[in-house]
Amino acid sequence: MTLMRKLPRSVRFYSVALYPTLFNDFLLVHHCGKNCSPKSRRSYFDTKKEALYHSLNIISSKQQEGYTLLKKPQTAR
Repeated sequence: MTLMRKLPRSVRFYSVALYPTLFNDFLLVHHCGKNCSPKSRRSYFDTKKEALYHSLNIISSKQQEGYTLLKKPQTAR
């Protein structure tokens, strides 16, 4: 998921992604766009439920800071 926040002179992006690993756990990666530090934060979780709970906490805290969910543009069929 990508979150966006409009500022007076720029736009900030925040990305949250969840990936299954080969070891039956889940990797949660979240990072800022170009304007922030290039380091991404990675966390491993034993269950999908834990990973989803943590990602929803991140998303809700970012929404409280003024970020909105960036919707994908619809493609013509």
